Amino acid sequence: MSVPTFTLPFVGTPPYFSGTGTSALVPDVYPVAIDGRPYMIDMKSGRFQRGYEPRVRDSQDISTAPGESAINPGGLWRRGQDSWHLGAGQEYADAASAQDFRFYKSKGINPWTKGHVKLLNSTKLSLGSTNTNLFTCVVKASNGTEYLYVADGSVLKYSTNPFASSPTWTSVTTGSPGTAITGLETNGVNVYIAYTNNDIYITTPGSASVSSFYPTSGTAGQTYYAFGYAKGRGFAAVAQDLYAIGVGSGGHTIFYDNPDTSMRWVGAASGQNAVYAAAHSGEHSYIYKITIKTDGTLDVPVVSLELPVGEIVSSIYGYLGFILLGTNKGVRFCSTDANNNLVAGSIIPTTGPVYDFTAEDRFVWFGWTNYDGTSSGLGRLDLSQFTSANTPAYATDLMYSNTEAVLSVTSLQGKRIFTISGIGIIVEDTANLVASGEIESGIYRWGIPDRKFVAKVDARAEPLVGSITAFLQLDTNGYESLDTWSTTGSTEYTYDGSDEKTIEASFKFVLNRATATTGPIFTRWMARAYAAPFRSQVFVIPILLHHKMRIREKDHYINVQEELDNLDRLISDPGIVTLQIGNTFHTVIVEDFEWTPVDGYGKKWDWDGTATVTMRSVEN
Repeated sequence: MSVPTFTLPFVGTPPYFSGTGTSALVPDVYPVAIDGRPYMIDMKSGRFQRGYEPRVRDSQDISTAPGESAINPGGLWRRGQDSWHLGAGQEYADAASAQDFRFYKSKGINPWTKGHVKLLNSTKLSLGSTNTNLFTCVVKASNGTEYLYVADGSVLKYSTNPFASSPTWTSVTTGSPGTAITGLETNGVNVYIAYTNNDIYITTPGSASVSSFYPTSGTAGQTYYAFGYAKGRGFAAVAQDLYAIGVGSGGHTIFYDNPDTSMRWVGAASGQNAVYAAAHSGEHSYIYKITIKTDGTLDVPVVSLELPVGEIVSSIYGYLGFILLGTNKGVRFCSTDANNNLVAGSIIPTTGPVYDFTAEDRFVWFGWTNYDGTSSGLGRLDLSQFTSANTPAYATDLMYSNTEAVLSVTSLQGKRIFTISGIGIIVEDTANLVASGEIESGIYRWGIPDRKFVAKVDARAEPLVGSITAFLQLDTNGYESLDTWSTTGSTEYTYDGSDEKTIEASFKFVLNRATATTGPIFTRWMARAYAAPFRSQVFVIPILLHHKMRIREKDHYINVQEELDNLDRLISDPGIVTLQIGNTFHTVIVEDFEWTPVDGYGKKWDWDGTATVTMRSVEN
């Protein structure tokens, strides 16, 4: 029996498939290999292709009004804003839950007029003081003169011109017990003052003296605090007990003898149909409801709202039938249900306890301590705009360059006044705008998690006065200045962006005044970004599957059916494999192949032909 001889391809040559995922026969013998199996290319078929998938798919705008979605998605993608009147607190600006007309945060900016932002007024010191009990109240005399009263240590002071360049402050010392003031309140006619261990005194607007008011009998020499005026009654506390002041004979009678000796009150305020008093004990805070009975007497206080554990109430304020609570974590706006219980909204976060409120028209101001490590001042709520149930729009307002606690807030002559512990009385300065103010947009992702770059930032303003500097933050790398727009009288400007790829971007605009009373009115910005996601390469390779092929003057034999079965496996059980084209390597997934027989082989109805294989890259 003779031993059969084989052609050269079967003797002393590398195996056709080594099982390693790549082939050593490429590129010296074969031009391509798929999953380690080398193949010849059917160049005559004209079907060899290599390209990239489209950057974006086609889309249609089906809305009834044209908007950003009507812009060709193949161009630069747009994000922007043309009003900010829904206030601050929105960190992610184009998430699914994001609201138009909100922004992230601001300082020195007034966003409350629809369609633009502008600079706020500045502030100035009206009365310096190192004391830490700087309570205030405003009362109007019968002749129409308004008086600002302040507790300054043990001295009661007042001024009728606190906004003047040289304000006049008068001390009321006649009749004063001379101990530290612990409470200050007005009923709109008189001023009531509590002194440490010396009860409550009274004075009238502009009077040079104070006189004893409460109690008229009974226990004297008490320290009252937590003043409030609601439903025609004054309220104050001594330790854990609550008193109704100025009702009946004025005798020293406890209105609510609280059994919790650690309970401390913060004040009382008028609601729609009840009085509400706020107190805390340890980590718990309670808002008590006090209803007025048909005979005019007050009912027993009952808890109408309990705050989350660890949120400590620090102030309470009533306005337009609603109740506002200041806490160590921020502000809560409360409405009432059918039983006069309070329904609280989400917390509006602050950086310190909120100790006081004031209101005018649709706005409520509150104390904002140490806003940014540089300033303390005011926040503002707009009760005409709500971002969710019982959560009004808000933003920062007037600020002063000091980080100590804001103790008291009030309004006089349509202007705001607040006190800072150990600093004094700060008043709104209508003769000067802040030198500069800034507003941050929040984070934009353009609706995709892939990378993009911000090519241009367009801005608009009313005929420019002053300047506007734009800043861009890529991911979390900090803000970098793009440019400053300062051409007086111009209304449009385009800042160059950055070609650095990013997943998310934030924008900040700094408005700088021109003169003491003039500054820019900013109306719109729009960022144009180019989406630069990873784009897969698509390979269409027609491979020759012939039982016998002549390659480099040598015969090579393959099992066509075995190769077809392997391609079937790569589609039915897909995975990442290696595509070799010459000296380059690509990680791909086999998506499809099309088998085109061209001739039979042998007598078993085997076929020679071309398998056109479609693959998509999955490289980083």
